[in-house]
Amino acid sequence: MDAVRSLLFVGAALLLGATGARGREVCLGTDMKLALPSSLENHYETLRLLYTGCQVVHGNLEITHLHGNPDLSFLQGIVEVQGYVFVSHVSVSMVPLDNLRIIRGSQLYNSSYALAVMDNTLSGQGLRTLRLRSLTEILSGGVYIWGNPQLCFPDPQNIIWRDELNEKNFHERQYRLQPRASQCPPCYPACGKSCWGETAQDCQSYTSTNSHWGCQRCKGPLPNDCCHQQCAAGCTGPKDSDCLACHHFNDSGVCKDNCPLPTIYDPISFQLKPNPNRKFNFGATCVKTCPYNYLAMDMACTLNCPMANQEVIISHPDGSETQKCEKCDNCHKVCYGLGIDNLGIMDNHGITMVTSSNVDQFNKCKKIYGSLAFLPQSFARDHVTNTSALTLEQLNSFRNLEEITGYLYIDAWPEEWTDLSVFENLKVIRGRSLYK
Repeated sequence: MDAVRSLLFVGAALLLGATGARGREVCLGTDMKLALPSSLENHYETLRLLYTGCQVVHGNLEITHLHGNPDLSFLQGIVEVQGYVFVSHVSVSMVPLDNLRIIRGSQLYNSSYALAVMDNTLSGQGLRTLRLRSLTEILSGGVYIWGNPQLCFPDPQNIIWRDELNEKNFHERQYRLQPRASQCPPCYPACGKSCWGETAQDCQSYTSTNSHWGCQRCKGPLPNDCCHQQCAAGCTGPKDSDCLACHHFNDSGVCKDNCPLPTIYDPISFQLKPNPNRKFNFGATCVKTCPYNYLAMDMACTLNCPMANQEVIISHPDGSETQKCEKCDNCHKVCYGLGIDNLGIMDNHGITMVTSSNVDQFNKCKKIYGSLAFLPQSFARDHVTNTSALTLEQLNSFRNLEEITGYLYIDAWPEEWTDLSVFENLKVIRGRSLYK
């Protein structure tokens, strides 16, 4: 069963890979916090598959429960993280995030932190270096580095964090930094006391505090070293196309406040007309078409259509298809799964499940918007609510099912039912939401 869980998770996650502006490879992050994986060996392989070749993490970068000497070089290509970076319960000596420039903090760990590095030790072995040699901006969220007895770099006391934190970051003073470990090597002499490691390539780069001219970001101390106001993380020149990262949106290498709108004003006809150059918001990137498995709305890509919208598929002459959300007054009846319509009950881990009290709502559904989860409680009588256990006859409700937009999670199944034939017509698990 553990292998099945891991395959379902990895398969669904890999389907969400996408290519953004300038061919930047986008991958899906995770939201597991400190939840233990079903298998440490499969956990490492999952991380390797998720992040090999990845440059932009669409979500959170969580590096947890790694021990020994695993090859983590697949992390070196990551340039941008949309959510938070969380490193915990690892005893490897170094985590090489060499090229990570910006942490956006669209989600925060514990509602406060964009970078959390905590409790990284096991049997005297622990994290010594978190190599963040390219990090120059945290847009939102604080920094928490605590409980890492072997940690030398980043030196929590000597890194100038106010240079890393955006001036409009409401959490800029919210950080907790542990003392430096003993017997650590010094920074390379040219770095002074501020470095992410002990080599000449590990000096902290200043893109804010070394400017005396009121620049938001800069590439040096001179007046003409100011970056364009659309830049984040620094720049190579003064233009909005010279940014190392974009404060708002990256439109084919140019940083902008917004992506090109779906309509533009025609001064001749005095009317709005379709914009041939329209693009969709995908994280902080403007894309011409939404990535595979995402749904197109008026201005953005989404994983679930909002209320008063329905999912439609448009076929093109070249054989390709576009999945989009379309507004509707009388939307056709759809089957909502777990996590979409507050269906089902919750166990003590916050996971919804299929039970005998809600299984009839899936009867004759060909497509379920949401997920399905079967837990031990699904097959046990609940004396408190007087709910009976699921029966095989009730599970025949799923025999017409062809597609699930979320995940299928099976944690329990009666021993006398020797197969999953109730899902014999299931063709697609889209994985738009993932278990844990």
